[in-house]
Amino acid sequence: MLISYIIIGLLILADYGLKMLFSSLYQPGQVETILPNILKFGHYQNTGASFGMLEGEQFLFFLITIFALIFFGYLFSKSDFKTKKVYTIATIFLIAGTLGNAIDRVMYGYVIDYIQIPFLPFVGHTYFNLADALLNFGVAFLIIDIVILDEIRKRKEKSIQNETNQD
Repeated sequence: MLISYIIIGLLILADYGLKMLFSSLYQPGQVETILPNILKFGHYQNTGASFGMLEGEQFLFFLITIFALIFFGYLFSKSDFKTKKVYTIATIFLIAGTLGNAIDRVMYGYVIDYIQIPFLPFVGHTYFNLADALLNFGVAFLIIDIVILDEIRKRKEKSIQNETNQD
């Protein structure tokens, strides 16, 4: 469990470090095309949620953050890296991503975004950061664990019980 806390801390530090790096390299609103139609870097001050949704709703974000951290903390308390690796990684990503963006909101009143990947469907014209990526991967990993891997664990457990009952 200690390693999970260390990873959360390191991810938050990486997120903060990247935000400070891009804030020092670019002025707010400044964008540089690295690879046309593929990758842009810059400095965008996002007062909305992930991918620019709900712009300017700071109190709502405060409430959502508190509830999300309580919920993710509960999920994290159910994690076990030995038997539920993907689930544990998902909860680590969800907590680190939530805290990474919450730190920005408290410190600046907005979240620092710095990367855009224009070719991505649906979200290609928005900016994001490491914390946003962690949140999105965390959700994806959690869905994979709950929908696919949990079923596999249940089948395996049932198979072991059947073998034990036959002996």
